[in-house]
Amino acid sequence: MNYLRVIRNNWKKCTFGACVSVYALQSLKTHIEIEQYMREFSARAQTKGAISERPKKVLVVMNPVANKKRSEKFFKNYCEPVLHLAGYSVEILRTNHIGHAKTYIQDMSSLPDAIVVAGGDGTSSEVVTGLMRRRGKLCPITVLPLGRSVQDASKKLHIFGVKDVEYVKSLCSALEPMLRDESKYQSVIRFDVINETDEGEQLLKPIYGLNGLSWGLLKDIDTAKDKYWYFGPLRHYASAAFRFFADNWSLKTDYVYTPPCPGCIDCAASVERQDDVAPPAGLFTNIIFKYKKSTPAETLTRTLVKNDNCGNRFEGSIEANQINIKCTQNEDNFAELESQFISSLQPGWDYIRRIPQVVASSSILPTLVVNSRTIQLLPAGEMADKFYSIDGEEYDARPIKVSVVPNAIKVFG
Repeated sequence: MNYLRVIRNNWKKCTFGACVSVYALQSLKTHIEIEQYMREFSARAQTKGAISERPKKVLVVMNPVANKKRSEKFFKNYCEPVLHLAGYSVEILRTNHIGHAKTYIQDMSSLPDAIVVAGGDGTSSEVVTGLMRRRGKLCPITVLPLGRSVQDASKKLHIFGVKDVEYVKSLCSALEPMLRDESKYQSVIRFDVINETDEGEQLLKPIYGLNGLSWGLLKDIDTAKDKYWYFGPLRHYASAAFRFFADNWSLKTDYVYTPPCPGCIDCAASVERQDDVAPPAGLFTNIIFKYKKSTPAETLTRTLVKNDNCGNRFEGSIEANQINIKCTQNEDNFAELESQFISSLQPGWDYIRRIPQVVASSSILPTLVVNSRTIQLLPAGEMADKFYSIDGEEYDARPIKVSVVPNAIKVFG
C-alpha cells in the first residue's frame, strides 16, 4: 500500500520515470539484436569472401548529406566493416557538390571491380550517368538503401530515433549478392531534352536514371512535406492539405510515343543517331559527354531484325495532375516504359476526403496508362515554375524524350 500511496502522490515523476525506463529497455533490446545479427552476418561474409571470386577493389560513392547526414554513419557502422571482413579493398568518394560523382566516374582512367552507391536516388542516378558515358566494359554496381526516400517508403515511425533492426538487415541484404558475386543486367531510363530549332529537333546529350520521372501535384506535395516539419509524422498530410489552397492543379502536355519493341535494327540506328548529335548550350550541358552504348555479351551474337511496328508514332494530348514514367519488364520479358497519367484530383471536398490516398499516392488509379519504347512529353503553357523530378533531382520542365535502354548495366542483386 505504501508503494501505491507514493505513486499516487508523485504520479508525474513516476510516469516520467516509467517512460524513460521503457525507452531505455527498448533501446537496449534493439542494440543487442543488432549486435547479434551483425556478428552472425559478419561471420558469413568473412567465409564467403574467403572462398568466392569477388571484386578486389570497390569504390564507394557516398553522399554525406543524404538522409539528413545520417547515411555516412549507417554505412560506417554496418556496411564498411563487412566489406573489410570479406577482403575487399575499399576506396570512398565523398561527394561535395551536384555532379561530383558523375564527373569523377566519367573521367576515371580505369574502373574498379565494383561500385557501391551509398546515398539516395540522386547519387545512384549520377553513378549510372557517369558509367553510361564511358566507352567499353562497365563494372557492376550495388545500391544500398541509405537514402531518406528509401527509409520513408517503409512507412514506419521511429520514435526518438531508435534504430530499426529490419533496416540494418536490409543494408546487409543489399550487400549479400555482391559477397556472393551474383549480378544481373538491368535496364536504365534515358532522358534527352529536345531542343526545338529552325532545323528541326535536336537532342541534347542524355542523363540516365534507374527509378524514372515524376511530374505534377503528387510530386510537389512530397517535395514540400519537409516545410511542415513541425507536424511531425503528419507532415505529409499537412503538405497535402495545404495544397488545397494552391493554384495550378493541372498541367497540360502533348505526348508522342512509339510502341514497345524487344530490340530491332531501327532501335540500334536510333541510338546511333542520337549519340552523334553535337550538344548545343542549354539545359543539361553540364552532363554532356560522348557516349557509346555498351552491349551485353549475350546480345552481340543476336542478329538484329526489322520490326515494322517500331517506327510507328502515336500522338495525344492530356491535362493531368500527375505523370509518372518508370521502366518495367513486360509479359514478353523485355523492358518497356510505363507512363501513368493521373487526372482524377480536383479542388473540393472530394480531394479532402482522399488525402490519405494522396499521401499513399500508389493507391490512386491512373486515368491513362501508356506502354512504350520511347515517349516524348511536350509541355504546353507556362512552365516557369514547373520541374521534373528525375530520380529525386529536379530539372526544368522542357520538352523531353524518355527512352528505355535494355540491359545497360550490371547490378548485384
